[in-house]
Amino acid sequence: MAFNNPEGFWLLLLIPVLVILGVFLAILSRRDRLRFAGQELFNGITPSSSTIRRRIGLACFFAGLGLAVIALTQPRFGVKTEIVKRMGIDVVIALDTSASMLAEDVKPNRIMQAKYEIGRFIDNLKGDRVAILAFTGKAFVQCPLTSDYAAAKTLLDYVNVGSVPEPGTDIGNAITGSLDLLQRGSDSTSESQLIILFTDGDNLSGDPQAAARKAAAKGVHIFAVGVGTSGKELIPLRNENGQLLGYKQNSKGEVVKTSLNEETLQKISDITHGAYLREDNGEVNMKSILDGLGDIKKTDLNERKVSRLQERYQIPLGFCLFFLFAWLLIGERRSNKAEAKGGKKS
Repeated sequence: MAFNNPEGFWLLLLIPVLVILGVFLAILSRRDRLRFAGQELFNGITPSSSTIRRRIGLACFFAGLGLAVIALTQPRFGVKTEIVKRMGIDVVIALDTSASMLAEDVKPNRIMQAKYEIGRFIDNLKGDRVAILAFTGKAFVQCPLTSDYAAAKTLLDYVNVGSVPEPGTDIGNAITGSLDLLQRGSDSTSESQLIILFTDGDNLSGDPQAAARKAAAKGVHIFAVGVGTSGKELIPLRNENGQLLGYKQNSKGEVVKTSLNEETLQKISDITHGAYLREDNGEVNMKSILDGLGDIKKTDLNERKVSRLQERYQIPLGFCLFFLFAWLLIGERRSNKAEAKGGKKS
């Protein structure tokens, strides 16, 4: 047995409080009666009042009150098995974590802005599954396909530059890793699969267009989101306190500059019949991605049996109403026979 609202049991403490209050008021009432008249005289004046009926009525009242509290806790027991079908899309978000994502042409920097946009995207998902893949020269699965959006966002918080120790940027490897992730973790058709690529497009190795053609052959669309600006930007290096230590240099000691490579990202999206989006004033038009999700065919991602405890608040609620009606019907007046018998004795 389980309870949806176990805090409701605290209301049961009101019952002994009401009992004590009722006893106290009864004592005061008795004291006032004795001031007005003696017990025998008072009984003669009110022969129709029944102490037993009053006590039974009070018992029904407090029983109904206790059962009302139990109904309020929403008890659940008895297992009910249901077959649940879930319709949706499987989405893999591939996030570039290479050093170039530290550039601050978008504030606070490219990777922080990308994580913010990914979080906004996850907040708008309904019934779909999402996975997160971090990549540099290699790809690493940060979060497998899940419909637990809170868990996905928590794991996203831990992604940063340096999460994947392999240096460089291999967008082709990120696409291939995303396809493998979809193939391993998804039972849906390719028509219900999507890759969203967050990167500055600064590819240093691999062949992203060949990987895109592989995705197109599987019917998987890629939405490429360009993070950054087209101008040449320095890559700042900061300590844990955010203080600037210098700028990234290559093996020759020359300062490295990075810029958004829109041409590569545009080709990837064109090959897979997806879309290329660029940040506008630090934000991505998420509506375009969400509209794209709506155009993709949604299929049964899975079918599974779910065992749930059934809601049983109706049972204590029904008994509650029974006892409260009994309390109202019983009253304190004696039955006619008892009243007549009492009158003859007097």
